[in-house]
Amino acid sequence: MLKLLKLVLALSLSTEAENYKQTLTSTCVKEGIKLSDAKGNFTNPGGYQGYPNDTKCIWIIEPGYISKITVTFHDFDLEFSKTCKPYDSVRVLDKCNKSKTWEMIEENVEGYCGNGTFGITSRCERMKIEFKSDDSVTRRGFNATYVVQRQPQAPEITSFCIEGKKNCSTKMEAEEFSTLLLTCKASASPQPVFNWTYLGTNESNPEGFLNRTENRIIDFRNGTLKIKDLNRGDTGFYECHADNNVGQPDSAVMYLRVKEKCKCPKRIIANWYDIPPYIQDNGPGREPSGLFPLLLKEIVPLCCGNCSEGDGPSEIIYHEKRQPNLVRIKSLDNLDKEDTITFPISGKKNERNYQNDFRFMPLISSPGVAFIVVGEPPGSSANAVFNSVLSGWPVLLLTMLMALLSGIIMWGLDTWYNPDEFPRSFIKGSGEGFWWAFVTMTTVGYGDRSPRGFAARIFAIIWVLVGLVITSIFTGVVTTSLTAITLSTDVKLYGTKIAAVSIVEPLKNRKDDLKGVLVDTYVAGEMKEFSSEELRVNKIIDHNSYYGVVFGEGLLSAKNFQVCIEDYFLSRQADIFQIVKDNTNPMKEPKESAAVERSSGLFDAESPLFRNAIYSCIGLLLFFTSCGIIWDYGYMRHWKKKAEMDELELLGGPGYEMAKRNLDMMDSLMQEVQEFYDNWTKRLDEITEKHDEEQRLQSKLKK
Repeated sequence: MLKLLKLVLALSLSTEAENYKQTLTSTCVKEGIKLSDAKGNFTNPGGYQGYPNDTKCIWIIEPGYISKITVTFHDFDLEFSKTCKPYDSVRVLDKCNKSKTWEMIEENVEGYCGNGTFGITSRCERMKIEFKSDDSVTRRGFNATYVVQRQPQAPEITSFCIEGKKNCSTKMEAEEFSTLLLTCKASASPQPVFNWTYLGTNESNPEGFLNRTENRIIDFRNGTLKIKDLNRGDTGFYECHADNNVGQPDSAVMYLRVKEKCKCPKRIIANWYDIPPYIQDNGPGREPSGLFPLLLKEIVPLCCGNCSEGDGPSEIIYHEKRQPNLVRIKSLDNLDKEDTITFPISGKKNERNYQNDFRFMPLISSPGVAFIVVGEPPGSSANAVFNSVLSGWPVLLLTMLMALLSGIIMWGLDTWYNPDEFPRSFIKGSGEGFWWAFVTMTTVGYGDRSPRGFAARIFAIIWVLVGLVITSIFTGVVTTSLTAITLSTDVKLYGTKIAAVSIVEPLKNRKDDLKGVLVDTYVAGEMKEFSSEELRVNKIIDHNSYYGVVFGEGLLSAKNFQVCIEDYFLSRQADIFQIVKDNTNPMKEPKESAAVERSSGLFDAESPLFRNAIYSCIGLLLFFTSCGIIWDYGYMRHWKKKAEMDELELLGGPGYEMAKRNLDMMDSLMQEVQEFYDNWTKRLDEITEKHDEEQRLQSKLKK
């Protein structure tokens, strides 16, 4: 039983030793291993089972306060030599009294080697252990532990930094009504007791004191002084005393300035994008212009004040967050930034929240949204008229066929009663019949051709009625086409593919089947792209909306600042309206609708079709006029002179006398015939009158 207990105890001790060895620091790095704990251990590379050749390791123990360090080497076993340094060895050095070099702690010792157990104590708080091995014999190595023994130290105030900060200034600033922690740090052993003193505003002539009876000022005696609800009277010099009854106590002075709590931050970051006339980018190095910069120049000084005892007047910074579009300024990463204002953002007049998380203040009323569409190119109306006439060719063809058929029927019915106007020949007669049918259908006839027979006249009546119907049908087809073309200009908003504000060129170029664009009327009036003749305002949609400012986190979302802006918005409506009126040129709805404009421009003088027709007519007119003049003054003048010469020759010859006698004889015969006609007419009238008289007498006698 006793042997079993010894075996268990041996195994337990072996396991503990193994665990102990595994916890030893055995890693080597080029710049050395830093050790700063109050105690610890380390070992050579490979542990206490043998170290490799050509190895060099460094351990630097530096706790950071005045102390002495004791290193104890356990299980020390290195290659033995008389001087140790040229072969495997360990050197222990320290750096004291602000020395720049490391020195051996034990004089006349160049290093440690061989085997055994020993300890070394440093002279100050910095120790370095160097281990090296050569390329020959190696042994088991070493295990070592160290303990830091802190030395009594008089207090020395090192800084006024709060936790996590370094290189703090002895001058601090804080806003009134806030809570401040003044922190005094000192290097000392044991820990000192701290005491704060208020010296007033003149360090050389202390007049103030800390009233610790109030809960507003609390001195924790550990270097921390807490001041609640700061006021301007807390400005001045504060002295920190540290004492631990070791040596002389230490003190240091810092200055605290309690500045005025400003209503607004010193730098107000503007999160915006270019959209004239609300705000317009004027290029690098220049502030933007527009309605919002004008209004903010009045609002910020009014609601923020000068804050002369604080950070000074607030200024709006435009160059840091200039965004490319509306989507970017609406992102949460930009909206919720502290001390940031975002504009222009659309909303309702009575809305005060944006996305339920941010404060919103409307400033500028929008007059509505313009629905801008692509205008018709010049000449489209004239082309439409021409095409509508051509589209009625089936009716025109039917009309011509029926007129030809009617002419043949009229020839067949009336040629026997009226052969002079409708000749017996089929070709000539049907041609005359077609002429009669066409002019009768369109103009109720000229009177140069008229039916004589009863059946022909009945057919003429029927044809006149049929012709009225056919003409009306053709006129109706053309009129319907023109009406459809005129009314087709009205673009319906519902179901139509429209563009955004930034896509004007694709709209003009008719890309992607875009029919129009919806844009604020102020923006449309400011952008030159919308003044193109290729675009027109289809309608102005009355949209009751306002453009305003969204406020990020921080002082700008405070209630006092928000109330000030709302008071400005409600009380200065007339001034805001005047500023908007003086700096905008809103796009207006056209006086006439698109249908009226198109119907009035059916014969557009700018259209290529109209111009070609005019030029062709003028060209033909000049051509035929020239031909007529050439005919009159060329060919006809030649034949007229020849006719006059022939007439002169005739007057001078014997034929002229004979012709003259024949004409005289003809005149005398015509005169005699006329006299005979007149006499017989007179005689006939007398006989007729006498006959009528005799009939009346005869009728009376019978009665």
